[in-house]
Amino acid sequence: MDFQELINSQGMYLASLIVGGVGGIIPLVNVELFLLAVIPLVNATSLLPIALLAALGQMIAKYILYHTGIGFVALNKEKHRRRLQAAQEKIKKWQDKALSLVFFSSITGVPPFYAVSIAAGTLKLELLRFLALGMLGRSIRFVAIVYFVDWFF
Repeated sequence: MDFQELINSQGMYLASLIVGGVGGIIPLVNVELFLLAVIPLVNATSLLPIALLAALGQMIAKYILYHTGIGFVALNKEKHRRRLQAAQEKIKKWQDKALSLVFFSSITGVPPFYAVSIAAGTLKLELLRFLALGMLGRSIRFVAIVYFVDWFF
């Protein structure tokens, strides 16, 4: 199914949420390209909710990846116990800096937010702060993309 079929069958807003979520789990589904593709299809007042719904879809996916990281720890607890405990102790000391990395990654994609989401779960960063900073960063990223392109083109 291509983006146009998805939009036709689900509507623009639900399609934005779906593409955001799928793109958050499967990196080959590029949310930014979807957003660029929908800009000429909608009026300017629809851009903000479309970008925010794509960001929400991304964070639903990142929530799953976060818990994947927690599951990884549970599965490999005995094998990597000392290394994980050492990393978790360091993260507790540097929690705010680790959360700053979450925010930076969610805006820029450097390091990849996919990997940062799994690492956040593995290292047990505070879930609500992870989700809030990730949502803020993804919202900034997607809103900036749609309005920048809409404004200049």
